[in-house]
Amino acid sequence: MSDGFPAGFAEGVRRFNAGEFFEAHEAFEELLDDVEEDGRWDLLVALVQVAVGYHKCAAGHPGSERMLGLGAGKLAAFPAQAWGADVGRLRARLADDLAVLAAGGDLAARIAESPPVIALCA
Repeated sequence: MSDGFPAGFAEGVRRFNAGEFFEAHEAFEELLDDVEEDGRWDLLVALVQVAVGYHKCAAGHPGSERMLGLGAGKLAAFPAQAWGADVGRLRARLADDLAVLAAGGDLAARIAESPPVIALCA
């Protein structure tokens, strides 16, 4: 599905795109040992943090802005497309969502209406 990631990556992406952010973070975490020796590890850590941040937003838990910010910071190191994932699109969405949070807004409704996605490149 995405070039260079273990098969379980597709399940993490599917769950993230379905709004199942907690389950997505768990799926991404399960892959960390498989990619520990290269940059895919850093990308997966970023996706774990982003998924946790969105989970916190959707569930109304504190700490969402911090987690989304940590994930966005890590994603900044990658090109627009990395290992088959459209990192640029996710970064743009994160920037918009972080701006909403910084202005005191609530993302829960936005996430429900227009969930963030991890797009895969052909």
